[in-house]
Amino acid sequence: MSFDKRTFWLDMLTKRELPKAAAFVGFELIEFNEDEAWIKAAFFLPPEATNPGGDAQGGFISAMLDEVMSIAGSIAQDGPAMAPTLQMTTSYIRPVPVGVRLIGRGECVRRGRSGIFTRGELTSADGKLLAQATASCIPRPMDW
Repeated sequence: MSFDKRTFWLDMLTKRELPKAAAFVGFELIEFNEDEAWIKAAFFLPPEATNPGGDAQGGFISAMLDEVMSIAGSIAQDGPAMAPTLQMTTSYIRPVPVGVRLIGRGECVRRGRSGIFTRGELTSADGKLLAQATASCIPRPMDW
């Protein structure tokens, strides 16, 4: 029986209960391409994600980028798999507002046997770059 990557990831990202961290940052799938290993998602941060200045605290910005980059690394693999982040670097370009729709895009830059390299961007709904990141991940097959 062959593995239908598109159906598997569509089910994982839309029909199952989201992990609590993804739900907290308001993850919502927009689209993905399993052949090119990229994903685009919307996020909506709650007021609990603010820093003292009223914008998003950096850890939540990194969490949104980590989400799209890890998914991109996961869908880059051949079967049901995950791509836990080994190392991540985030650049905070502009203050990130909370309570508004944000757009994240992650893509797999290179997939190897022992490592996956990804990059991601977080933008405002009108396309203004807010933050960007790169990460290295470890390929891990799902055991189910």
